Amino acid sequence: MKFAVVILTGVMTLSGCASFRTAAPGDPIEPINRGVYSFNSTFDHYLLKPIAKGYDAVVPGLVKTGVSNVFQNMSDAQSLVSDALQLKGAKFGDDLGRVMLNTTFGIGGIFDLATQLGVERGNEDIGQTLGYWGIGAGPYLVIPFLGPSSLRDAVGRFGDSKLNPLSYVSSVPVRNSLTGLSVVDARVGLFPAEDLLNQASLDKYTFLRSAYLQRRQSLVLDGKRPKDE
Repeated sequence: MKFAVVILTGVMTLSGCASFRTAAPGDPIEPINRGVYSFNSTFDHYLLKPIAKGYDAVVPGLVKTGVSNVFQNMSDAQSLVSDALQLKGAKFGDDLGRVMLNTTFGIGGIFDLATQLGVERGNEDIGQTLGYWGIGAGPYLVIPFLGPSSLRDAVGRFGDSKLNPLSYVSSVPVRNSLTGLSVVDARVGLFPAEDLLNQASLDKYTFLRSAYLQRRQSLVLDGKRPKDE
């Protein structure tokens, strides 16, 4: 659902744009990025999306919710490090409480009891942490298979991968299977956002670029306006 927010942001900011063919500020390698975007779209159309549709159609709703909750619980655990590095004590406490509650009474995160009790999710990551300490986003990037990013967030993704609990599963087949399931689960979660994107009468590449960068800036600033505005 976070990606749906990204797209809605793009709708509001790009509705008046008309030309997208020149490299935009912050996107100096736009021709290369567009090529990677095209590759990702083809990969998604012919492989990932059909698998996600099959999963969505066959797996019962309660099971899908439980799977999503487990992966979100892992993400909450990852957020703890970023909370601490940004000295965000309140978010650290909330995320720690979420992980402890959902992991124990929620049976490994299958049940999201913390949300039902009103404990908010932090949703912090290493890319946001780097931005919090003043490191700029750098040039916009489209990463093969992973999609929109920036140079800062690409470094952050590497750091996040080291914090991902799945990376410490000793069995390679089990680790790969769970990673694949997490990708499919995430793709199913993008179906509502995809419908919004397809309704937008804009260049989709530019649309996603602007939406992604603005959303990331908002996350780094915790929703506050930049100081130069």
